[in-house]
Amino acid sequence: MQREKLRINKDKKKGIKLKYYHIFLIPFIIMLAALIVIPMVSIFFYSIVDQTSEFPIYSLTLKNYTVFFEKKEFVLALLKSLYFAVVSTFLCLLISYPLAFFISKRKKSLQATLILLVTSPMWINMLLRTLAIKQIFEGPLLTIFNKLGYNGTTLLGNDTAIIIGMIYLYLPFMILPIYTILSKLDHKLIEASTDLGASKSQSFRKVILPLSLPGVMSGVTIVFLSTATTIVISKYLGAGKYTLIGNIIENEFILTSNWSRGSSISIILLVLIMGLMWITSRVEKDVKDGDM
Repeated sequence: MQREKLRINKDKKKGIKLKYYHIFLIPFIIMLAALIVIPMVSIFFYSIVDQTSEFPIYSLTLKNYTVFFEKKEFVLALLKSLYFAVVSTFLCLLISYPLAFFISKRKKSLQATLILLVTSPMWINMLLRTLAIKQIFEGPLLTIFNKLGYNGTTLLGNDTAIIIGMIYLYLPFMILPIYTILSKLDHKLIEASTDLGASKSQSFRKVILPLSLPGVMSGVTIVFLSTATTIVISKYLGAGKYTLIGNIIENEFILTSNWSRGSSISIILLVLIMGLMWITSRVEKDVKDGDM
């Protein structure tokens, strides 16, 4: 123990020394700066300046943030986006967990085939998949409804169409992380719980579910972020009746060229989602601490 302490103190005195293999981190650092850090700094900068002022002298202002909360349509679009994100994420989790659990219990060769079937839609462009869903709603499904006597029924431009589109597009992103965790679980822990007298439901609640929470949280995060900021689904499945927060940001940047307002909305959405993710992570930690 004394030797270990001496070694740690010696390492602290030496400080951090770069190794030869650290050079391989340079491309990653460059990409991180170019694709994440610099764009985020730019967005934050535009969100706090008055775009009407002349370059290079910008006047700082917070009116871009206050305008967002003053405009009722902006707040309603944000709330609607969060509503769709929460419902779609919950339904994706409800479908994905049993499916991922089922796949993880199959033979290895069959698991590979099933995962291939799950991921194969991801090989197709998202826009094409969205248009395919739109064609199904406007074609075969509409024909079936008309034959059943529901003439004049439209299947697009409602909450159901939006949610179905989100589930179809983002379901694989929920299945994969959950399956990855479940497939790597130590089955000796499950056998031990059974030997100690736990039923199958108790083993699931006390062992499998807590250990699979990291995969669940990864899937929830990916799906929630994607559905909360979607643009394509509301545009093509909403039939022009839905304007979500992603559409507003797109309009501010592209149609009105108001980068300051678009950036402020992006920052607001980012902070809100990060806050929700932090709350979710805290809940996950409390559940794990309580069950394990």
